Amino acid sequence: MVTRASDSIVNDFSITTKILGFNISGPKTSLVYGDMNGLIYERMQMETPSEAPFLECFDAICIQADKLLKLCRAQGLASPRVISAAVSGPLDILKGTVLSPPDLPHWQDAQLTGRLSVRYNLPVFLEHRSNAAALAEAYFGAGIGVDNMLFIDMEPVVSVGMILNGGIYHGANDAAGDIGNMRMGKGGPAGLGAPGSLNGFASSFGMADLAALRFPDHWPSPPHPYEIVRLVHAGDSDALAVVEEASDHLGKALLWLIFSFDPDWIVFGHPGDVLGEALLTPLRDAVLKHGGGAARQLPRLAISKLGAKLDDTAALMAAIYPFKTQRKQE
Repeated sequence: MVTRASDSIVNDFSITTKILGFNISGPKTSLVYGDMNGLIYERMQMETPSEAPFLECFDAICIQADKLLKLCRAQGLASPRVISAAVSGPLDILKGTVLSPPDLPHWQDAQLTGRLSVRYNLPVFLEHRSNAAALAEAYFGAGIGVDNMLFIDMEPVVSVGMILNGGIYHGANDAAGDIGNMRMGKGGPAGLGAPGSLNGFASSFGMADLAALRFPDHWPSPPHPYEIVRLVHAGDSDALAVVEEASDHLGKALLWLIFSFDPDWIVFGHPGDVLGEALLTPLRDAVLKHGGGAARQLPRLAISKLGAKLDDTAALMAAIYPFKTQRKQE
Protein backbone atom coordinates (compact mmCIF):
# COMPACT_ATOMS: atom_id res chain seq x y z
CA MET A 1 0.00 0.00 0.00
CA VAL A 2 1.45 3.33 -1.06
CA THR A 3 0.07 6.72 -0.11
CA ARG A 4 2.94 9.16 -0.34
CA ALA A 5 5.90 9.42 -2.63
CA SER A 6 8.25 6.45 -2.46
CA ASP A 7 11.54 6.92 -4.28
CA SER A 8 11.69 3.30 -5.38
CA ILE A 9 8.24 3.46 -6.95
CA VAL A 10 8.46 6.92 -8.48
CA ASN A 11 11.84 6.05 -9.99
CA ASP A 12 10.08 3.44 -12.12
CA PHE A 13 7.77 6.05 -13.66
CA SER A 14 8.36 7.94 -16.90
CA ILE A 15 6.56 10.83 -18.55
CA THR A 16 4.47 8.29 -20.51
CA THR A 17 3.48 6.20 -17.48
CA LYS A 18 -0.28 5.67 -17.56
CA ILE A 19 -2.48 6.55 -14.59
CA LEU A 20 -5.92 5.36 -13.52
CA GLY A 21 -7.38 8.42 -11.80
CA PHE A 22 -10.30 8.81 -9.40
CA ASN A 23 -11.85 12.09 -8.28
CA ILE A 24 -14.51 11.23 -5.72
CA SER A 25 -17.00 13.53 -4.03
CA GLY A 26 -20.55 13.13 -2.80
CA PRO A 27 -22.25 14.58 -5.88
CA LYS A 28 -20.12 12.91 -8.57
CA THR A 29 -17.10 10.77 -9.34
CA SER A 30 -14.80 11.32 -12.30
CA LEU A 31 -12.67 8.42 -13.58
CA VAL A 32 -9.87 9.07 -16.03
CA TYR A 33 -7.10 7.29 -17.88
CA GLY A 34 -4.18 9.65 -18.39
CA ASP A 35 -0.43 10.09 -18.14
CA MET A 36 2.22 12.07 -16.25
CA ASN A 37 1.87 14.95 -18.73
CA GLY A 38 -1.68 15.48 -17.56
CA LEU A 39 -2.97 14.22 -20.89
CA ILE A 40 -6.35 12.51 -20.57
CA TYR A 41 -7.10 9.79 -23.11
CA GLU A 42 -10.46 8.57 -21.84
CA ARG A 43 -12.85 9.55 -19.05
CA MET A 44 -16.12 8.54 -17.49
CA GLN A 45 -18.32 10.22 -14.93
CA MET A 46 -20.97 8.88 -12.60
CA GLU A 47 -23.26 10.08 -9.87
CA THR A 48 -21.69 8.91 -6.61
CA PRO A 49 -24.05 6.67 -4.60
CA SER A 50 -23.08 8.68 -1.53
CA GLU A 51 -25.93 7.42 0.66
CA ALA A 52 -24.82 3.81 0.22
CA PRO A 53 -22.44 2.08 2.68
CA PHE A 54 -18.78 2.55 1.83
CA LEU A 55 -18.18 -0.92 0.41
CA GLU A 56 -21.26 -0.72 -1.81
CA CYS A 57 -20.25 2.73 -3.02
CA PHE A 58 -16.66 1.59 -3.56
CA ASP A 59 -17.80 -1.38 -5.65
CA ALA A 60 -20.02 0.85 -7.80
CA ILE A 61 -17.12 3.21 -8.48
CA CYS A 62 -14.77 0.34 -9.32
CA ILE A 63 -17.30 -1.21 -11.70
CA GLN A 64 -17.27 2.07 -13.62
CA ALA A 65 -13.46 2.14 -13.49
CA ASP A 66 -13.40 -1.41 -14.89
CA LYS A 67 -15.54 -0.22 -17.81
CA LEU A 68 -13.07 2.58 -18.43
CA LEU A 69 -10.13 0.16 -18.43
CA LYS A 70 -11.98 -2.17 -20.79
CA LEU A 71 -12.54 0.74 -23.18
CA CYS A 72 -8.84 1.62 -23.04
CA ARG A 73 -7.76 -1.97 -23.66
CA ALA A 74 -10.04 -2.12 -26.70
CA GLN A 75 -8.05 0.78 -28.14
CA GLY A 76 -4.73 -0.95 -27.51
CA LEU A 77 -3.72 1.47 -24.77
CA ALA A 78 -1.20 0.31 -22.19
CA SER A 79 -2.37 -0.80 -18.77
CA PRO A 80 -2.06 1.82 -16.05
CA ARG A 81 0.91 1.41 -13.70
CA VAL A 82 -0.31 3.59 -10.86
CA ILE A 83 -3.56 4.80 -9.30
CA SER A 84 -4.17 8.42 -8.34
CA ALA A 85 -7.11 9.19 -6.06
CA ALA A 86 -8.47 12.62 -5.12
CA VAL A 87 -11.17 12.41 -2.45
CA SER A 88 -13.19 14.74 -0.28
CA GLY A 89 -11.59 15.11 3.14
CA PRO A 90 -10.78 14.82 5.90
CA LEU A 91 -8.11 12.23 5.16
CA ASP A 92 -5.28 10.39 6.84
CA ILE A 93 -3.01 10.24 3.82
CA LEU A 94 -0.31 8.11 5.47
CA LYS A 95 -2.85 5.42 6.36
CA GLY A 96 -4.79 5.85 3.14
CA THR A 97 -8.00 6.45 5.07
CA VAL A 98 -11.00 8.67 4.35
CA LEU A 99 -12.37 10.07 7.61
CA SER A 100 -16.12 10.60 7.07
CA PRO A 101 -16.40 13.61 4.74
CA PRO A 102 -19.67 15.53 5.06
CA ASP A 103 -20.59 14.69 1.46
CA LEU A 104 -19.73 10.98 1.93
CA PRO A 105 -21.39 10.35 5.30
CA HIS A 106 -20.92 6.58 5.31
CA TRP A 107 -17.19 6.66 4.64
CA GLN A 108 -16.13 6.52 8.29
CA ASP A 109 -12.48 5.44 8.43
CA ALA A 110 -12.83 4.06 4.91
CA GLN A 111 -9.68 2.18 3.88
CA LEU A 112 -9.69 3.48 0.33
CA THR A 113 -6.01 3.18 -0.57
CA GLY A 114 -5.67 -0.39 0.66
CA ARG A 115 -8.79 -1.55 -1.14
CA LEU A 116 -7.79 0.10 -4.42
CA SER A 117 -4.31 -1.40 -4.16
CA VAL A 118 -5.66 -4.91 -3.57
CA ARG A 119 -8.32 -4.67 -6.26
CA TYR A 120 -6.00 -3.44 -9.02
CA ASN A 121 -2.60 -4.66 -7.76
CA LEU A 122 -1.13 -1.21 -8.32
CA PRO A 123 0.57 1.42 -6.14
CA VAL A 124 -1.89 4.09 -4.99
CA PHE A 125 -1.32 7.77 -4.27
CA LEU A 126 -3.99 9.61 -2.31
CA GLU A 127 -4.70 13.35 -2.08
CA HIS A 128 -7.41 15.68 -0.82
CA ARG A 129 -9.60 16.95 -3.69
CA SER A 130 -8.80 20.59 -2.95
CA ASN A 131 -5.05 19.91 -2.91
CA ALA A 132 -5.32 17.89 -6.11
CA ALA A 133 -7.20 20.74 -7.79
CA ALA A 134 -4.59 23.22 -6.55
CA LEU A 135 -1.84 21.05 -8.04
CA ALA A 136 -3.75 20.75 -11.32
CA GLU A 137 -3.94 24.54 -11.61
CA ALA A 138 -0.30 24.90 -10.53
CA TYR A 139 1.02 22.53 -13.20
CA PHE A 140 -1.47 22.96 -16.03
CA GLY A 141 -3.71 25.96 -15.33
CA ALA A 142 -3.86 29.39 -13.75
CA GLY A 143 -0.93 28.84 -11.40
CA ILE A 144 1.84 27.93 -13.83
CA GLY A 145 5.02 29.60 -12.62
CA VAL A 146 3.45 30.71 -9.32
CA ASP A 147 5.20 29.51 -6.15
CA ASN A 148 2.57 30.64 -3.63
CA MET A 149 -1.02 30.03 -4.62
CA LEU A 150 -4.23 29.24 -2.79
CA PHE A 151 -6.99 27.30 -4.51
CA ILE A 152 -10.50 27.87 -3.13
CA ASP A 153 -12.84 24.93 -3.62
CA MET A 154 -16.49 25.79 -2.94
CA GLU A 155 -18.06 22.49 -3.94
CA PRO A 156 -19.38 20.63 -2.03
CA VAL A 157 -17.80 22.46 0.95
CA VAL A 158 -15.37 25.37 1.26
CA SER A 159 -11.80 24.08 1.36
CA VAL A 160 -8.40 25.45 0.42
CA GLY A 161 -5.58 23.75 -1.46
CA MET A 162 -2.30 25.43 -0.55
CA ILE A 163 0.73 25.66 -2.82
CA LEU A 164 3.44 27.23 -0.66
CA ASN A 165 7.02 27.70 -1.90
CA GLY A 166 6.19 25.53 -4.87
CA GLY A 167 4.88 22.51 -2.93
CA ILE A 168 1.60 21.33 -1.49
CA TYR A 169 1.08 22.00 2.20
CA HIS A 170 -0.79 19.31 4.15
CA GLY A 171 -0.28 20.40 7.77
CA ALA A 172 0.40 18.14 10.75
CA ASN A 173 -2.84 16.17 10.38
CA ASP A 174 -3.52 16.49 6.63
CA ALA A 175 -6.09 19.11 7.63
CA ALA A 176 -4.57 22.33 6.25
CA GLY A 177 -7.14 24.40 4.38
CA ASP A 178 -10.21 22.93 6.08
CA ILE A 179 -11.77 26.35 6.65
CA GLY A 180 -15.40 25.54 5.91
CA ASN A 181 -16.22 24.92 9.57
CA MET A 182 -15.24 28.46 10.56
CA ARG A 183 -18.23 30.07 12.28
CA MET A 184 -19.25 33.30 10.58
CA GLY A 185 -22.32 33.89 12.75
CA LYS A 186 -24.45 32.39 15.50
CA GLY A 187 -26.95 31.10 13.00
CA GLY A 188 -27.72 31.00 9.33
CA PRO A 189 -27.60 28.56 6.43
CA ALA A 190 -25.80 25.24 6.90
CA GLY A 191 -25.05 23.63 3.54
CA LEU A 192 -23.13 20.49 4.50
CA GLY A 193 -21.75 22.19 7.62
CA ALA A 194 -23.09 23.81 10.77
CA PRO A 195 -25.60 26.68 10.71
CA GLY A 196 -23.72 29.94 10.36
CA SER A 197 -20.50 28.29 9.16
CA LEU A 198 -18.51 29.34 6.12
CA ASN A 199 -19.80 26.17 4.48
CA GLY A 200 -23.30 27.44 5.19
CA PHE A 201 -22.77 30.83 3.62
CA ALA A 202 -20.29 30.27 0.81
CA SER A 203 -20.27 26.65 -0.41
CA SER A 204 -22.39 25.63 -3.39
CA PHE A 205 -24.95 23.89 -1.16
CA GLY A 206 -24.68 26.65 1.42
CA MET A 207 -25.58 29.34 -1.12
CA ALA A 208 -28.61 27.27 -2.08
CA ASP A 209 -29.67 27.20 1.58
CA LEU A 210 -28.95 30.92 1.86
CA ALA A 211 -31.18 31.59 -1.15
CA ALA A 212 -34.13 29.78 0.43
CA LEU A 213 -33.50 31.50 3.77
CA ARG A 214 -33.32 35.05 2.39
CA PHE A 215 -35.88 34.75 -0.42
CA PRO A 216 -38.47 32.11 0.54
CA ASP A 217 -41.02 33.48 -1.93
CA HIS A 218 -38.55 32.94 -4.74
CA TRP A 219 -37.19 29.64 -3.44
CA PRO A 220 -39.58 27.79 -1.07
CA SER A 221 -36.86 25.12 -0.78
CA PRO A 222 -33.13 25.27 -1.57
CA PRO A 223 -32.59 25.26 -5.34
CA HIS A 224 -29.93 23.29 -7.15
CA PRO A 225 -26.68 25.27 -6.72
CA TYR A 226 -26.24 25.72 -10.46
CA GLU A 227 -29.74 27.18 -10.71
CA ILE A 228 -28.34 30.13 -8.77
CA VAL A 229 -25.45 30.36 -11.24
CA ARG A 230 -27.88 30.38 -14.15
CA LEU A 231 -29.98 33.13 -12.59
CA VAL A 232 -26.89 35.19 -11.74
CA HIS A 233 -25.93 35.22 -15.42
CA ALA A 234 -29.52 36.11 -16.27
CA GLY A 235 -29.21 39.16 -14.01
CA ASP A 236 -31.70 37.99 -11.36
CA SER A 237 -31.48 40.43 -8.44
CA ASP A 238 -32.19 37.82 -5.75
CA ALA A 239 -29.50 35.46 -7.05
CA LEU A 240 -27.02 38.33 -7.25
CA ALA A 241 -27.85 39.30 -3.66
CA VAL A 242 -27.17 35.72 -2.53
CA VAL A 243 -23.74 35.69 -4.17
CA GLU A 244 -22.95 39.12 -2.72
CA GLU A 245 -23.75 37.98 0.82
CA ALA A 246 -21.77 34.77 0.31
CA SER A 247 -18.86 36.86 -0.99
CA ASP A 248 -18.89 39.05 2.10
CA HIS A 249 -18.38 36.05 4.39
CA LEU A 250 -15.88 34.41 2.08
CA GLY A 251 -13.97 37.70 1.89
CA LYS A 252 -13.48 37.67 5.68
CA ALA A 253 -11.98 34.18 5.46
CA LEU A 254 -9.81 35.16 2.49
CA LEU A 255 -8.42 38.10 4.41
CA TRP A 256 -7.25 35.73 7.16
CA LEU A 257 -5.62 33.51 4.53
CA ILE A 258 -3.98 36.48 2.82
CA PHE A 259 -2.43 37.81 6.02
CA SER A 260 -1.36 34.31 7.11
CA PHE A 261 0.18 33.02 3.87
CA ASP A 262 0.81 36.07 1.63
CA PRO A 263 -0.03 34.24 -1.62
CA ASP A 264 0.67 35.58 -5.10
CA TRP A 265 -2.61 34.28 -6.47
CA ILE A 266 -5.92 32.96 -5.19
CA VAL A 267 -7.67 30.75 -7.74
CA PHE A 268 -11.32 29.70 -7.50
CA GLY A 269 -12.74 26.35 -8.55
CA HIS A 270 -16.37 25.24 -8.86
CA PRO A 271 -18.75 27.07 -8.85
CA GLY A 272 -16.58 30.18 -8.65
CA ASP A 273 -15.18 29.48 -12.11
CA VAL A 274 -18.64 29.72 -13.70
CA LEU A 275 -19.75 32.67 -11.56
CA GLY A 276 -16.69 34.61 -12.70
CA GLU A 277 -16.74 38.33 -11.98
CA ALA A 278 -20.17 38.00 -10.37
CA LEU A 279 -18.23 36.40 -7.51
CA LEU A 280 -14.80 38.03 -7.83
CA THR A 281 -15.99 41.66 -7.88
CA PRO A 282 -17.91 41.52 -4.58
CA LEU A 283 -15.10 39.39 -3.14
CA ARG A 284 -12.51 42.07 -3.87
CA ASP A 285 -14.82 44.65 -2.32
CA ALA A 286 -15.30 42.47 0.78
CA VAL A 287 -11.56 41.91 1.25
CA LEU A 288 -10.92 45.65 1.10
CA LYS A 289 -13.88 46.44 3.35
CA HIS A 290 -12.81 44.02 6.07
CA GLY A 291 -9.25 45.26 6.30
CA GLY A 292 -7.49 44.32 3.10
CA GLY A 293 -6.55 47.92 2.52
CA ALA A 294 -3.89 47.45 5.19
CA ALA A 295 -2.21 44.69 3.19
CA ARG A 296 1.05 45.65 1.54
CA GLN A 297 0.01 43.96 -1.65
CA LEU A 298 -3.17 41.98 -2.18
CA PRO A 299 -2.97 38.81 -4.28
CA ARG A 300 -4.64 38.47 -7.62
CA LEU A 301 -8.03 36.74 -7.55
CA ALA A 302 -8.67 34.54 -10.58
CA ILE A 303 -10.87 31.69 -11.72
CA SER A 304 -9.70 28.25 -12.78
CA LYS A 305 -8.19 28.10 -16.25
CA LEU A 306 -8.87 24.38 -16.47
CA GLY A 307 -12.61 24.93 -16.05
CA ALA A 308 -14.52 21.83 -17.11
CA LYS A 309 -11.25 19.85 -17.23
CA LEU A 310 -10.37 20.63 -13.61
CA ASP A 311 -11.91 17.56 -11.96
CA ASP A 312 -10.43 15.19 -14.53
CA THR A 313 -6.94 16.69 -14.30
CA ALA A 314 -7.13 16.74 -10.49
CA ALA A 315 -7.83 13.00 -10.56
CA LEU A 316 -4.27 12.47 -11.88
CA MET A 317 -2.40 14.82 -9.58
CA ALA A 318 -1.78 12.57 -6.56
CA ALA A 319 0.54 10.54 -8.83
CA ILE A 320 1.86 13.39 -11.00
CA TYR A 321 2.97 15.54 -8.07
CA PRO A 322 5.57 13.14 -6.56
CA PHE A 323 6.80 12.27 -10.07
CA LYS A 324 7.26 15.93 -11.05
CA THR A 325 8.78 16.79 -7.67
CA GLN A 326 11.39 14.07 -7.94
CA ARG A 327 12.27 14.98 -11.53
CA LYS A 328 12.68 18.62 -10.48
CA GLN A 329 15.16 17.59 -7.78
CA GLU A 330 17.28 15.49 -10.11
